[in-house]
Amino acid sequence: MAGGKKKKKPAANPARGFATTSVPKASQVEVDDVKDTGNTTGAVAPNAVLSTEVKVADQRKALTTTNGSRELHELSPEELEASLEASEIQQYVERYAGKVRKEVSRQSSRLETEKRVLRTQAEFLSVREWLPDELMQQIVDLALSEETPEQASPKKQVLSGTDDDIARIWALRLCLLDSEISPERATQALSWLIANPPSGSSTSSSLWGLPEVLDWLALHTNKNGDQDYDEKKSNSRNMSSASPGDDELLVDETSTKHEDESEQRQLHTQSAPTMPIDDGPEVDVSDIGSDVEPDELIAAYLRTKTKLYEINSSLADSLHTSKKKTARSTKAPLPMAKNSAEKKLLEKLNRIASDVLFDQREADGHWLNIRADVAQAVADRKRLQLPQDQQEAQHQSDVPGMSFHGDVNEEAERMGKELLQESNEAEDDNFLSGMFDALPGVVTNGSSGADTGAGVSDANVNIRNFGKMVGMSPRRILEEACKSRDTGVKFNYKQVSPTTYACRHKVTVTWSKDQEVLDASYMPAVKHQQSTRMQSVTMETVATPDVAQSEAFVATAALFIIFSGSPKEEKVHMKLPAVLRDLWDELLLAKTDHAKIADGEEVKSIRALIESIAKSDQPANEDDEDDEVVFQANSRQRSRMQSGFATPVNETANDHTGDGYQPAELARMWAGKVATPGYQRMLVSRMNLPIFHYKAAALDTIARHPVTILVSETGSGKSTQLPAFILESELSQGRHCKVYCTEPRRISAISLANRVSEEMGERKGDVGTVRSLVGYSIRLESHTSSASRLVYATTGIVLRMLENYHGLGDITHLVIDEVHERTIDSDFLLILVRSLLHRRPDLKVVLMSATVDAQKFSNYLHGAPIIDVPGRTFPVQAKFLEDAIDLTGHTPEDATMIDDAADYTDADRAEEATTGQLTGYKPKTLKTLASYDEYRIDFGLIVKLLQKVAYDPAYQLFSRAILIFLPGIAEIRQLNDILGGHPAFSQGWKIYPLHSSFASDDQQAAFEVPPRGMRKIVLATNIAETGITIPDVTCVIDTGKHKEMRFDEKRQMSRLIMSFIARANAKQRRGRAGRVQEGICFHLFTKHRHDELMAENQTPEMLRLSLQELVMRVKICKLGGIEDALSQALDPPSSRNIRRAIDALVEVGALTSREELTPLGEQLAKLPLDGPLGKLVLLGSVFGCLDFALTAAAALTSKSPFLSPMHAKKQADTVRLAFKRGDSDLVTLYNAYSAWRRTCITQGMSEFHFCNKNFLSSQNLANIEDLKGQLLTSLAETGFVALNPAERAALLKVRPGSRQRNFVQLPDRCCVSDDDDRVIASIVAWSFYPKIVQKDGKGWRNIANNQALALHPSSVNKTSLPSDVTMLSFYSIMQATSKYTNAQETTPAPEIALVLLAGDAVFNVHAGVIVIDGHRLRYKVRDWKTMIVLKVLRSRAKEVLARVFKYPGKELTGLSRAWMDVLRVVLDTRKRS
Repeated sequence: MAGGKKKKKPAANPARGFATTSVPKASQVEVDDVKDTGNTTGAVAPNAVLSTEVKVADQRKALTTTNGSRELHELSPEELEASLEASEIQQYVERYAGKVRKEVSRQSSRLETEKRVLRTQAEFLSVREWLPDELMQQIVDLALSEETPEQASPKKQVLSGTDDDIARIWALRLCLLDSEISPERATQALSWLIANPPSGSSTSSSLWGLPEVLDWLALHTNKNGDQDYDEKKSNSRNMSSASPGDDELLVDETSTKHEDESEQRQLHTQSAPTMPIDDGPEVDVSDIGSDVEPDELIAAYLRTKTKLYEINSSLADSLHTSKKKTARSTKAPLPMAKNSAEKKLLEKLNRIASDVLFDQREADGHWLNIRADVAQAVADRKRLQLPQDQQEAQHQSDVPGMSFHGDVNEEAERMGKELLQESNEAEDDNFLSGMFDALPGVVTNGSSGADTGAGVSDANVNIRNFGKMVGMSPRRILEEACKSRDTGVKFNYKQVSPTTYACRHKVTVTWSKDQEVLDASYMPAVKHQQSTRMQSVTMETVATPDVAQSEAFVATAALFIIFSGSPKEEKVHMKLPAVLRDLWDELLLAKTDHAKIADGEEVKSIRALIESIAKSDQPANEDDEDDEVVFQANSRQRSRMQSGFATPVNETANDHTGDGYQPAELARMWAGKVATPGYQRMLVSRMNLPIFHYKAAALDTIARHPVTILVSETGSGKSTQLPAFILESELSQGRHCKVYCTEPRRISAISLANRVSEEMGERKGDVGTVRSLVGYSIRLESHTSSASRLVYATTGIVLRMLENYHGLGDITHLVIDEVHERTIDSDFLLILVRSLLHRRPDLKVVLMSATVDAQKFSNYLHGAPIIDVPGRTFPVQAKFLEDAIDLTGHTPEDATMIDDAADYTDADRAEEATTGQLTGYKPKTLKTLASYDEYRIDFGLIVKLLQKVAYDPAYQLFSRAILIFLPGIAEIRQLNDILGGHPAFSQGWKIYPLHSSFASDDQQAAFEVPPRGMRKIVLATNIAETGITIPDVTCVIDTGKHKEMRFDEKRQMSRLIMSFIARANAKQRRGRAGRVQEGICFHLFTKHRHDELMAENQTPEMLRLSLQELVMRVKICKLGGIEDALSQALDPPSSRNIRRAIDALVEVGALTSREELTPLGEQLAKLPLDGPLGKLVLLGSVFGCLDFALTAAAALTSKSPFLSPMHAKKQADTVRLAFKRGDSDLVTLYNAYSAWRRTCITQGMSEFHFCNKNFLSSQNLANIEDLKGQLLTSLAETGFVALNPAERAALLKVRPGSRQRNFVQLPDRCCVSDDDDRVIASIVAWSFYPKIVQKDGKGWRNIANNQALALHPSSVNKTSLPSDVTMLSFYSIMQATSKYTNAQETTPAPEIALVLLAGDAVFNVHAGVIVIDGHRLRYKVRDWKTMIVLKVLRSRAKEVLARVFKYPGKELTGLSRAWMDVLRVVLDTRKRS
């Protein structure tokens, strides 16, 4: 109670004389004595405890005085405002403090637990090789440059300063301080956060703004002051500052363990202030360099130390601890000196202590005896203000046991009388209390304040008498409570006062485990010092009458400090005696009041910070900007032009057709074309086609229904005539029309367009020009003009058009041909058409097919009418394998086969055919059939059949034009080479290979009738079944196989598989021989297989392919939910397959977790590849290794070029290892391919010899080259790889079917890193993730599902792999015949690359741990700078790549280009020079 009237204190009891101490008159405090009567315990009243209550009362008074002593109308405006603000803040604290501190406690505990757990589980990530210091600093500088006003994005609205905003900032600040962030740095970070608040609300697991603030702190770390995550730090906010002499308090004198001494030195080092040394007072240390006699060592030591104490008592006390004899040989470091005088004295003391004859323990004992007298003399000097020379004169004796009492007491008595005369008006109690100021333990304000024994800094001692205490000893309670937390804890009690009638104690608690650093600033009566392993509590301004009470008090204070903040342990105080429980309540009240005041100041400072930032962020002329709104004159017009949903303006006359022609003009134009001789000549042949007789019925049905289905056998003319009928009908009536006819293959679109143009009477070469009504559009070729009204296009082109909302806006008729093939494109087009018809009721759709379940399509399209047109074919003789063998006398020894058995699925192999009950065949034929392998392509049998048909008079009638169906381009090439070198076909024969990848001009010759005396052989795939028609074919040789894409469930990959055709396919192939006359067909499979084992129809692609591309198309076309959209298909895929495709696209980065399409997904949807391979090709083009990426993607899609014959398997494996590069199967494959390519283009080198020597398949290598050309074409079409005119022309000249090897020429800018193994390994890891295996003991573990895997025996990494490679990426897995599952196509996966771009990464900045995809991968880094560099680099890399994918072909500029350059430097070490 401050300011109260003073009372006379009875002096009968000497101990009671200390109950009132002298204080300055300006702030006198009265402590009422407690009489013995009425209080049997002798405890002091609770309101007379600690000086903290005075401070709290003063602040409470400041908050209540204005209202308590003065009326509101008496207050000035400033005082009233201050009063209201204080009251408001107090109410706010009472409302929010509990919630804020609870949340901060939860968050701090979570952060600490996460750091401990995550760093224990994570693997250390070494980044020095990838990110040297100069590159890391470059990244930091580049990130900081983005914060400049020139580069910063538009600023967000700063915080408004609401109650919730203040609470969030408050909680965030406390959390930062608990995380050992300095207050200054915390304020800087919060200032930035207030000016740049994050969007969205905080998650339940993290404080609002905490991730952003930690990022800012990490990014703004000092260049030379990186914060190490594993470095132990003290809590500077909670830890009391210690002077150099205070280390004595933190040592357990009874302990001799080395860790206690190291802890002492650590705390001393952290606490010691660093300041420049000045000159200080002059001291005489003349003998510092001279020797001291052995019997004078102790005296010299005490004399020197006394001088040092007079100058700096705290520095002298820092030398007070006795050193062990075992440590004398080690030279102890000198304590920190403030000036030259102290330095000289310290040097002399150190010199004396280092003498072998000096007894440190005896010297310390003498010092303890005289120290109180020295302290008293120093206190007298300072209080009486004696000059320094007189003070020095008092200390002449320097022998052990020296006494200063005589001179000091005489001088003190003299000065005391003078002081009495000057203070005769003062009260007796004040004068008496002042008499004890010079006593040890009750020092004056002039003492240094660093002395822990006799000196107390600027304080007044309150003596508290607790009387006789009953119950458990507080010492025991403290020991039991601490040992329940740490059984290795130790205690040391020490009396720090020289007297027992004003007794003060210190307790030191030494832990064996790290403990939380606590705050005891609310207890100024005691001095609290601590480290993570030590707690020290010293009574300073409070004392007790005896030792027992002093120990009880200090034990209770320590108990409160350690356990009052723990909800589980704070009930320990219930064991205390009643009077000490009252003391506990007093301390709790002081702690609560202290916290409220501190919280109020915190809230006030946060509010001021928000207001200042908001004020500085507000533009000076903000009000002026809103005064006037100016409308641009052309804004309305510009808005109309830019809006995609504005009502279109009808800018043409109502009687126009929409293309600039009047109806009458169209009718006259068509009448002129009909009258041409060319049209009339072709009309005669058209009238002979079966469909011509159904023209009127078909046109009438199309006009009356939105959807029409036309079914007709091969040869009816439906593909050429029906689109022409529609065009003729519309133009003859003067109506605008534009007809699009879709074809599954590019060769079909080209041949049909040329044929229809010719039938229209147009000249050859007019297709796609303004002179023609007909055009075609295929990939990389668009031959259309403004005059084109009938366009044949591939299905993919029409799908691209439908990706735009108004893509088919000017199309009046859409004809979908060959719907029976059930390709994934045609089935998806039907989904889009059903949706499109709701928006375009005027659109007419026609479905056409040769063999189709018409009723199924009709039901799917809401009862669409069906038109059935009969075909016009001649009878065709059907021969099977047994007939061909019987006719030619073929034996297995004559076979020339390709071993493609590995390409067949298990389902095909399960259908092992038998010959059945064959009769009428030769025994030799039956014997051959018994051992014949139908799964292989027998070129020997094909050649014998050709010879039989060509030269046997019985079959020569069918030899005018022979069509051979082969599975793929590799078989076409091989048979083409065989026939080209066969003498029987060297003269009088034309051989034409047909494939969709061949040049358009080369394939047109196959449709022409050869001149008289010449016969032709056409080699084709299933493209010739229905897609194209070669009119003069009379003989068909059908291998009965085709190649189709299938999704391998076991390997989780799509592959081109060879399989048997269906019966419907066989019927179409057989029918091709009966267009012009009776024909013959040889099916090279048994009749038993045809009748019993073959499927009736081909399985729709949607049910056997990966749905990844289809899923991306659904999102591009904005059809809504993926599963809902695909469920609308004619034969919808299973939900499991759809979900598998979605998950794969999410993992590869094509879809977000919310199933939204990413920029990468938009590009992948345009490539004919699975997601991982498509991503590999895209990243390869970005990072300059496109040749490798295309080669690897082509090889993984087709077949490996490495051969492994049974008779030379070991030799083949040895040769494969000779091509090894980069510890990668894919790079090894690319190395072998590159060697083959160099051989082919080098004059004088034999390709055959090279491939035979190195166990390579030239056919498979040629397939890889062909696929590379197709993939490059796709990239060029999407614009991702920009080709100049010369490069585009060179690409069009690539002819896969020719004998001369043609290699794809890639732009040099796309291949600069093809020889950098690290760049290649990085993009492979990014593309195939999460297909990663990690070293696990002697084996490998799949990180995606923890499955144990082995490496495939053919892998180059199976037997030799560097020890530093711990992770490998792989493309597929295969179940071996043994118990192991093998990973194939492996490549080292750099850890830094996975951190930069793989999966979804969470950067726990507070813990220094990076977690990828829910703990699939966990890495820890050394310091904050490394963490923020990796986080920033990953974020910017993803942003830049997203920009590259979103705007393909567009050059990067500004910061985007700078970040891309940095990323390339990180990956490619050659660029760092």
